[in-house]
Amino acid sequence: MKLYDAPASNPMVVRLFVLERGGISLDVETIDIMTMENRGLEYRKINPRGEVPALVLDNGFVLTEVTAICEYLDEIAQGGISLFGETPLERAETRMWLRRMDLEIAQPVILWVRNDPGTADFYIGHQIPIPEARLAQKVTIQQYLNLLMKDKTTGTASWILHPGRKNVVGYFERMDARETSKKALEVFGARLEAQ
Repeated sequence: MKLYDAPASNPMVVRLFVLERGGISLDVETIDIMTMENRGLEYRKINPRGEVPALVLDNGFVLTEVTAICEYLDEIAQGGISLFGETPLERAETRMWLRRMDLEIAQPVILWVRNDPGTADFYIGHQIPIPEARLAQKVTIQQYLNLLMKDKTTGTASWILHPGRKNVVGYFERMDARETSKKALEVFGARLEAQ
C-alpha cells in the first residue's frame, strides 16, 4: 500500500492514527500542497479531486477521505486494539461522534479558513472568499464546541481553545503530551513501519 501524505491537518489525522494503532506498514509519498502539487495532472491521476491523503491499495484501488482510510487501516492492522471500537456499539458511537465533528465543527472551520482574506491569493482560481460568511461560521463552530461532551473534539483556531471549554482544552493537552502526536507532526519518510 502507498499513502500519499502532506504536511496538513487531514493527512496528519492519518499519520496520528497509524502511529497510535500500530501494526501497519505503508509506502509513503509526500505531496507538496503549498505549490498545489495536489492539483496537478500527475496527482489527479491518483485522486481526481486533488485531495490529500489518498491510500493506494495493493490491488490498485484508491481510497480517499480520512475516515474511510482510518477505518480501513484499523480493520487490516495486525494486532493491537481497534481505535474505532471492539463492539458494534463502540464502533457506532465512534461514527456518531465523527459525523458530528465533521458536520458541526470541521466543515465550518474549513469554510472559515478558506474565507479568510489572508488566504485569498492562495485560492485564486480555486475558491472565492466570502468574508461576510466568516462571522456566521465562527458562531456556528462556537455553538457546537460548547455542546460537545466527553472531551471528543478538534480545532485549529485560538478561540476554539477558550479556557472555559475545559474538555476541549484538556483534550488538546492530553493529545499534545502523547509521543505519537509529536511524531505525527513530522512528515513521514518513504516507508512507515508502525508497530
